[in-house]
Formats: sequence, C-alpha cells, structure tokens
Amino acid sequence: MKTGKEKRQRRRSTRVRRPTKGERAAEPTFSADESSDEKAREHYRLEKARRAARSHHPEHPMEQARRAYHALLAADAERAKGGRPRKMTAEPAPKPASSDSEAESKE
Repeated sequence: MKTGKEKRQRRRSTRVRRPTKGERAAEPTFSADESSDEKAREHYRLEKARRAARSHHPEHPMEQARRAYHALLAADAERAKGGRPRKMTAEPAPKPASSDSEAESKE
C-alpha cells in the first residue's frame, strides 16, 4: 500500500520508435528460399493425392468414423438456417367494434 511519499513511476510510451538516419532497421535473420517452398508444396500435393487414392475396407474403424462424420455434417446442414432469430414484436391490439354506446357518448 502506498503511503504517498514515494515518486510515481513514469509511464512508458506504447508507440514504436522509428529508427533515425544513423540507425538501420534490423534485417530478417532467415532468407526464404523459393525452391524449398515449391518442393514443400509439391510434396504436400502428392501426399494428399496418395492418401485420397488409398481406400480402406468398409469395416475399418476410420472408414466407419468418416461415414458417421459426413452423416453428422449432412444432418446439421439440412436443419441449420443460421443467422440471428427474428425479433418477436407484440401484435397490435384489435380495435373494438363500434357500438351504440360509443356513438351516444360522442354526442
């Protein structure tokens, strides 16, 4: 708990300091090699195609799980409307039918 005699600490700025003319901005430590990036993309594409071509026995647990998952997605897609529900507004009260008593009271 403060007693009030100590100095308040100065707040530090949240802005990033720009480098002056004498200072240089730090250069990135890694260099992105495009050839390795292309090799990685090609490997990903080939592996994905290989796994898609591979088929399991219909009673395999992964195949059963895949079928159950796709059925769940299809069932959810049928019923899901999405969006925010409409606002429920009060219906206006019906006007009472005109009667003889109202006509007499106006006169």
